[in-house]
Amino acid sequence: MICGMFDMRNFGDLLFPLIAEHELGLHGYNVQAVSPTGAATGLSDAMPSRPIAQLFDPDLPCAAVVIGGGYLVHTHRMDMLHEYRGLGVGACAASSMWLGATLAAALRDVPLAWNAPGVPHPLRPSFQPLAGAAFDAADYLSLRDPGSVRMAGLVAGGPVQVVPDPVLGLARMWPKASLRGDFDRLAQRLGLTTREGILAVSVRRRSLGDVPVAAFAQDLGARCKALNLTPVMIGLGSAHSDDRIAREVSAALTAMGCPNAALDQPEQLRDIAALIAYASAYAGSSLHGYVAAAAYGTPGLLVARPAYRKFDGLVQHLDRDADKVNDWSQALGRLSDAICQPRTTLSSAVQNALTQHWNQIVAAIEGGATPRRAARLRFAALSMGEGMRQENALWAMLPYTSARDRAAALSGEDVAHKEPF
Repeated sequence: MICGMFDMRNFGDLLFPLIAEHELGLHGYNVQAVSPTGAATGLSDAMPSRPIAQLFDPDLPCAAVVIGGGYLVHTHRMDMLHEYRGLGVGACAASSMWLGATLAAALRDVPLAWNAPGVPHPLRPSFQPLAGAAFDAADYLSLRDPGSVRMAGLVAGGPVQVVPDPVLGLARMWPKASLRGDFDRLAQRLGLTTREGILAVSVRRRSLGDVPVAAFAQDLGARCKALNLTPVMIGLGSAHSDDRIAREVSAALTAMGCPNAALDQPEQLRDIAALIAYASAYAGSSLHGYVAAAAYGTPGLLVARPAYRKFDGLVQHLDRDADKVNDWSQALGRLSDAICQPRTTLSSAVQNALTQHWNQIVAAIEGGATPRRAARLRFAALSMGEGMRQENALWAMLPYTSARDRAAALSGEDVAHKEPF
């Protein structure tokens, strides 16, 4: 069972279980996805997910629990995203995917491995004892960049491994040649009159800063006309409203007479992968858009605004610091250089690191439950104890009572004059 935000319509997040299925399938394992809600994303090739509650079903077979990847190692509320609004899971959606997953592994008595997720901010002091116990409970602990190691309060070179983002292995699952048919069908659907000179563009509204969409589109269109490029705006994640801004920029480009297209509602993940794989270049503020470009050797520019640590960690893994720019003005200024770059493959160092990462997850699974059993039980005890501290002992006793008895016991009037049994 692999745990993550696999109920969000977001390109990068939805690739993690598919890549895990490919890599672990080579060793004979079946993979199933677990998410906060288990809701469908509408993308035809995304792996369906189970809600987190099912991970605690002892009758559901499970050889191991895998955590991540993605930016999920935090305890922030997630109901700012429509996927989790009004469902009662917004407060614990993220924490359930690593702390909840660790508890499930402890109660199931199965190995626990981390698939190189990220840690966006320092963990709150009140959660540090639980977090430390969760890290200690892992049979294999990996994070995707040095910044995440620092935010987790861990020490580089200790038990945590720093591993390149596993989505860099995308072309191992879907080789570029296998996507040619997808690209041709997509180009026809989008009405692209040429298959050459495609610029794949992904924009997050926050990456524009205070620049209006119309002004950005004007600059993008002028640059593309000068370089004979056809921009295709990609909605990589509706969870971040990427689809909406893709349509807005596309409409503004059309209004100024710049040929373009918008992949604002992809039908499948392979649509996005194919477009990036066969584009002449990629420019965007999405980490996993750039990761896909790197995986297929497409020249790419990563707009690091806001300047998340994950951007620095990624380009350092790839030894491509020059691909990271501070804003869209720099990115557009660098387009001519980008399209002249030769297509390059991932280095052997990155490929070897990915192979070693999956081998270590397999080793953790095959090592069985014994090595970290005591640490997992310690985490379970801390977790249950913290629940009772915050909500009193009744919190842990709910399975042993009924809703009717709990409601009546608030006053006790119905038994006030009865003899003890």
